[in-house]
Amino acid sequence: MLTASEKHTVVFRCALVAGVFSFIFGTLLLVDYSARVAEDPLNAPEYLALKARLKADPQDAGVKEQLRQLDLQLRNEYFQRRRFSVWGTWLLLASLVATLACAKGAAVLHRKLPQPQPRDLPHDPEEHLHRLSRWSVAALGGAIVLSVVGLWAGMRSAVDPQAVQAAAGPTGTEPAESETPRVEAEAPPSPVAPPSAPAEAPPPPKESAAPAPPTPPAEAPAATEKKPSGEAPVEKPPTQEEWRRNWPRFRGPGGTGVSASADIPAKWDGASGEGILWKTPIELPGNSSPIVWDKRVFVTGADETRRVVYCCDADSGALLWQAEAPGTPESTAVPPKVMEATGFAASTPATDGRRAYAMFANGDVAAVDFAGQVSWSRSLGMPKNTYGHAASLAMYGDLLLVQFDQGTKQEKLSKLLALKADTGETAWETPREVPNSWPTPMVIELDGQPQIITAADPWVIAYTPSDGKEIWRAKCLQADVGPSPTFADGLVFVANEFPGMAAIRPDGSGDVTDSHVLWEADAGSPDCCSPLATDKYLMVLASFGTLTCYDAKQGGEPLWEEDFDGASFSSSPAMAGKNVFLFSEEGKTFILEPTDGECVRVAENELGEACVTSPAFQPGRIYVRGKEHLFCIGANQDKASVQ
Repeated sequence: MLTASEKHTVVFRCALVAGVFSFIFGTLLLVDYSARVAEDPLNAPEYLALKARLKADPQDAGVKEQLRQLDLQLRNEYFQRRRFSVWGTWLLLASLVATLACAKGAAVLHRKLPQPQPRDLPHDPEEHLHRLSRWSVAALGGAIVLSVVGLWAGMRSAVDPQAVQAAAGPTGTEPAESETPRVEAEAPPSPVAPPSAPAEAPPPPKESAAPAPPTPPAEAPAATEKKPSGEAPVEKPPTQEEWRRNWPRFRGPGGTGVSASADIPAKWDGASGEGILWKTPIELPGNSSPIVWDKRVFVTGADETRRVVYCCDADSGALLWQAEAPGTPESTAVPPKVMEATGFAASTPATDGRRAYAMFANGDVAAVDFAGQVSWSRSLGMPKNTYGHAASLAMYGDLLLVQFDQGTKQEKLSKLLALKADTGETAWETPREVPNSWPTPMVIELDGQPQIITAADPWVIAYTPSDGKEIWRAKCLQADVGPSPTFADGLVFVANEFPGMAAIRPDGSGDVTDSHVLWEADAGSPDCCSPLATDKYLMVLASFGTLTCYDAKQGGEPLWEEDFDGASFSSSPAMAGKNVFLFSEEGKTFILEPTDGECVRVAENELGEACVTSPAFQPGRIYVRGKEHLFCIGANQDKASVQ
């Protein structure tokens, strides 16, 4: 927004340019007019000479023709100069108007506002009468108020004792220190304090490089909204071992894309069905990745009018149920504007073993129990996002975490929310001075203390899960941030197309940009895919098909780069055992083994359809979503295919 001084400068310069243009054009018009008046075309020397020759020899046809041509030429030139004068006059008038308008605007912007000065006025009898009238009205109003108060006091003294007893409540106790009852309005329910952090758990296996999973509370309170009758009671919350065993959120239990299962298949073919245990069509489109809990696989789909959570049987692929998020009149009035590459269901759902939680592009969040009944739903408001909302959900204990970044930095619309998993109520929310972004938050544990890690332009920020208070921040990102952060062997890793990768020690407080950023690099920076980290390597995958590997502790120059010609990627790299899995947008999967010196290619497989989502691993199986189907890749024994 320009200041008044800057506006004055701009308008003044416009007036100056328009004035110079008017002067130059006016001068040209005057010169042209003078020339036309002084030089009559019929008095041109050539014309007069031909007339003289024709007068001497009227029968000379050649002279007649020359005179005719010269006459036509002189007349055309004359009328062209006349037309120039007409158009020039209009342009001159327009430039003069522009000059005057800009000069007026500059004068208005430059002049100082008048300062009102007090002035003495002669005594006005009417003013005195008006003042007296106002005081009279005020006195009358005061008298009415006093009368009402007196009437109320008289009524108090005449209250029936039985009414007093009735108003005292079922205990029969009358209000103390008063002869009349004090009837209070029903008090609102007291706010529920944020849930306490989960109990400390043993560290995860080193090969997973994942943080300790959240532990749900021992007993979840009843939901305040619709309670489905078909929901089975839960005797106890999931343990951390159960959390690790499943794939309950985007990129697995720790949000790192690393699986604890090593017996993952490495050979399949979607066209022939080899290695495909089953595939199930999903009605509505979606770029959300699948999540798995025991024998259930969840995905979401949506279009401009519908938002649906799907639940499939993990063994057979049969669709167990689908539940539609109801939305609100505000969230469903106008469809959000999203890019085709994002869609209306880009956010991967999350689960705590009791419900599946889903978020959609219009800001609707819904919880669906394992029987397919909507437990609660609410709208966070239509996201103001350039490409459409795509950040996935995360969990900590009985809190559902939502990174709701939107708008610009100046608009200050972004925030991190923690919703109570059983009711959907807000436990806490923290404003964030960042623009719209697309990463998914993750929860890590360092020295027994949990942290929520978030990434956006320009900050990587850590918060305490219990109350959303900021712990530390590091300034190492720019522009549109899409890749999610990851964590391995005590280091937080972030990556983006600009300015590149960074490794951060998460044991600081405040601004740790200068003290805790271990290393930075920019070769092979990803614009969409999240980084993959182990205790030895950091691997980043660019969408144009280059995988770059760094030493996780030292950074520096890449250990190696591997190009996958003709392939493009939106799916984040994932790891199971020693193998890294890359699912390309074209449907080809590359399986490789990273080493210190090179990338060893293990296998290449065809899914049979496009794929932009990240895989979910379970023992002996891969669950991945293609453009049209949900796939289960595994051994062909007892194969069940749902078409």
